[in-house]
Amino acid sequence: MINKLFKSKYFLISIQFTALLVFVMLIYGAIGITTNDSDFAKVLRNTNLSNLIVWSYWWPLIIVTAILFGRFWCTICPMELVTSFAGMLGLKRKPGKLLKSGWVSTLFYAIILVVGIHTLAIHRIPNLMAIYMLILFGVAVVAGLIWEKRTFCTYICPIGHLLGLYSLLSNRELRVIDSDVCANCKTKDCISNKNHYNFIGRSCTSELYPAKLRDNKECILCGECHKSCTHDNITIKKRKLAADLFSKIKLTWAEIAFFMIVNGFVVYEIFSEWSVTKKILMALPNWVNNSLNISGSFAGTIKAIILFILVPLIFFFAFALIKKSFAKENWKNSFSQLVIALLPITASMHLVKAMLKTTSRIPYWEYATTDISGVKTAQAIITNPAILDKGILLTISPIISVVAIALLIGALILSIIIINKQPTKSKTSKTTSIFAVLIYTSMFLIMITAWRLF
Repeated sequence: MINKLFKSKYFLISIQFTALLVFVMLIYGAIGITTNDSDFAKVLRNTNLSNLIVWSYWWPLIIVTAILFGRFWCTICPMELVTSFAGMLGLKRKPGKLLKSGWVSTLFYAIILVVGIHTLAIHRIPNLMAIYMLILFGVAVVAGLIWEKRTFCTYICPIGHLLGLYSLLSNRELRVIDSDVCANCKTKDCISNKNHYNFIGRSCTSELYPAKLRDNKECILCGECHKSCTHDNITIKKRKLAADLFSKIKLTWAEIAFFMIVNGFVVYEIFSEWSVTKKILMALPNWVNNSLNISGSFAGTIKAIILFILVPLIFFFAFALIKKSFAKENWKNSFSQLVIALLPITASMHLVKAMLKTTSRIPYWEYATTDISGVKTAQAIITNPAILDKGILLTISPIISVVAIALLIGALILSIIIINKQPTKSKTSKTTSIFAVLIYTSMFLIMITAWRLF
């Protein structure tokens, strides 16, 4: 069924147009809705319909689909449609070494996380969220007008690395059916320059050749090669869970840095759910802010830099140093092995956070569709918090607790298996990775068990 839909001439493009329409409507529903009251903003983020959809459902859905199905989000992403259309009209310049290095994507994500979310609170103030979405739209258009092919999706998209790394866990893959067919193909329509700017049935504009795909990291599953291949030789098929992680995956420094940031972010998101661990987590940022007399929104910047950049860097560096010193691994291999080892744990906890976020927002839906701006509802909730019916959350909570622990244990088992299969003969290197995984997992397990079960 999936392959039939991908081969359909108009199905995916119609989904993208629908997603673009929804994107525009979400901006419209958030523009102009703002506040300077931080306490009011914490409620308004859940009562404004656009904000509720984007941060509590749209974003978690991206995480879930990436882990379970690979980069299927890219299939329907409206930015792919926008940047591809702009590319047909643009200058078609070749991206330089900086773009191809992947650091622009990593930096873009870091700016959104540190400055956008934890300084300006774009996830709480609808008007700022709308501005962010307009900026994202504008960057996609400008990138399309300047650079060739699909430069935004391939080298700029702020979640490109996230989708690529999480897709390594998926049990789906896009591959060719018969490599001999590709070898004997004379026209190579899937990569032919003459097809790069076809509106439907484009050749791959992500610099990939389907016959040589070995992992899920870079293919964005746009479906165009399904339609451009004249031999019907492209397919999306099942495979073993996390199959890519058992192969020799090559990571760039930009991807490694990106994962370390995500690693810190996931720790923060989970630990902040419980007041006890949140207090422990915030001890260092609070001490730094108090020592330097930093307050207001800039205090959030310091917090984000410490928790999402400094602390993960120290953690990874410590174990990479052991690998380099005692296992004689080079720096890049040391960091890469740690990323691959910790990836299942981080992804599982990201899934748990997605579940916590989407389910905790269920009580707000009673009011979100009748008060789209959310201002009146937020005022009413602040006055009388009891108007929110949270009865359903009491039913769901035990289920989430069991699922969270099961995911964590399953991820731990998967990580240990992956470490044992890593292409290194050094027992010291593997032992170091296992030790890092056990420490990382134990933090989450102790926290979730104490918070949810006692």
